[in-house]
Formats: sequence, C-alpha cells, structure tokens
Amino acid sequence: NGKFISAQSFVPVNWATGYDKDGRPIETPNARTADRKQEIVPSPYGARNWHSMSFNPTTGLAYMPVQNVPFALMKNNNWKNNDPVKNLGEPHSNLGWNLSQLVSTEAPTSKPFGRLVAWDPLAQKEKWVVEHVSPWNGGTLTTAGNLVFQGTADARFMVYDARDGKKLWETPVGSGVVAAPSTFEVDGKQYVSIAVGWGGVYGITGRHSELKGPGTVYTFALDGTAKAPPLVAYNQGQLVQGVPYDKNHVEAGGALYLSNCVFCHGFPAIHNGGNLPNLAYSAQATIANLDKFVFKGPFVNNGMPDFTGRLKPDEVEKIKAYIQGMADAARTK
Repeated sequence: NGKFISAQSFVPVNWATGYDKDGRPIETPNARTADRKQEIVPSPYGARNWHSMSFNPTTGLAYMPVQNVPFALMKNNNWKNNDPVKNLGEPHSNLGWNLSQLVSTEAPTSKPFGRLVAWDPLAQKEKWVVEHVSPWNGGTLTTAGNLVFQGTADARFMVYDARDGKKLWETPVGSGVVAAPSTFEVDGKQYVSIAVGWGGVYGITGRHSELKGPGTVYTFALDGTAKAPPLVAYNQGQLVQGVPYDKNHVEAGGALYLSNCVFCHGFPAIHNGGNLPNLAYSAQATIANLDKFVFKGPFVNNGMPDFTGRLKPDEVEKIKAYIQGMADAARTK
C-alpha cells in the first residue's frame, strides 16, 4: 500500500540523523546551507544515482553501486532572482542556472569513494562490500548462478560471487563504465552484454582510467573466442603555456569561469578531463583565440552554448587569464 516501513543509511550521512515515522529525514544543521561552507555527505551527486542496482531472490541481497563525490556548498548572500551579474560565482548562473549557492569556495575534506555493496534489506545492513578505486562505477546485474556483474570507472568488467563478494573474473574494456550489464539466452546459450562508455554528470569533467575509446558493446559467453578491440591511451597533452594575460584579471576570471564553464570543463589543471577536455590542457592557439570558440564557435552543433550576448570580449580575456593562470600555478607545483 506504499506505507513507509523503515529506512537505514548505507553510506555515511551528515545532513540527517535518521527518519521519522512518515519517512521524512530528521535534518541536522548541515541540511541547510548558511553563511559558511557546508560539506554535504552524500553530495548532490548522490550515494546512489543513475547507476542501477539489482536484487537476487536466492541470496536475498541487493547489489548497489554506491559512492561519495565530495562537494562543498555555501549560500550566496548576493543572490538575486534571475540576475546573473549579482550571482557571479554561482555555477552556470550566466547560462540560466538558479542555485543561490556558491560551489567549492573551499576544497571539500571528505574522502571520495566508490563501492559495490551487497545489502540485506531485512537486516538493514551490508553483507559484504567491495572497495573500488573511485566513484561512478556502473550498475549491477545478478543472476541465478549467484554471480554479480559490474563495470567500473577504471575501465574493467568484473564478476563476483553473489554470496560473499569474492572476485571471480575481470577483463579490461577500454573505457570507464556507467551502464549496467544485461543477460539473455539464444539457442540455449547464455550471453552477458555491457555497453561501455564514460559519461554522466560526473564523467563530463573527470575520469579514472588512462584509456579512452568509442562507445562499445561487449558481449561475453563461456568459451568465447572473439578478440577485443585494441585499447587506446588517453592523450591529455601538456599544460597550456604562452598565452599573454594580465595577472590582475585572474580572480575576476575565476568568478566568470564558475558562472559559465565549470560544470562542463571542470576547474583548470585540477580536474583531468572526462568526456569534455580540461581547458588547461588545450593548445596555446585555442586559449589565445578563445573568443573564436565561445562566440558562434565550431562546437555549437555538438552542444556547446553560444555565449554571444552572454559574455563580453573583455570578460573572455579575464577567463583566458584564469585558465592560463591556473595552468601556470599547477606547472610551478
């Protein structure tokens, strides 16, 4: 009948102490951002998000890909409705986003993690857990043969024993995996397929594999003999250098960058680039001629916004200063 029964946290939570009789969270002060930095755990990326879980009626366990992506928020006291000038420094406010929050004004302190958790929903506790190297691992598939399949952010396809989490097999798949596998039978033979490709809101700006390939569907069967496609190394390039800029523009350029660029390209020289490149690793000619890319640029048909009427030429110069300044600072370290 949809009546609330119970709830139990399966990752650390700092914005609620539990749940009331109606299933509403009992909030802590961290649930509401104020005039100080608030680190929300789980962050807006979620402890569980797009990555689907699976349930095995034989073991009675749910197999959940869970994560923590550190994130710090702070209230913007200068926020005004639909006023991107006053909302300078809010992520993508100049593109119409309306968060009233400043993001990552200070580096978060919580540790990022990615886990495969076998959860007992009756006992409300984990039965076993596998620690991955990073967040954003793929959805899960469990089968009547007591197997659990999962792709990982570091470009592997894994098989575990559903009862105890023992790793039984793995293979490289050439790119990080977000999707869940599927299984099917043809002429009495069982197959397992997985769509391999890196992405999602987290995968736009960061990655956890030195491999990069096109979207690929892999299909596995016992005694399969097909050869996998060759693995391709991710070629990030060198930090950009040689773009002339005014050092006095770096701070203002950072606020403009936050309001226009950060959730797609990440912080220059801090993120390593995911589906989209980190601009600190661009060619010198690209950053030197940034106006040619942001005003009716060549990537508009691929989804990049046209900033005509949203940015002024002098603001683009300040963004260039921020990108080159961040690259220079990273190079000296």
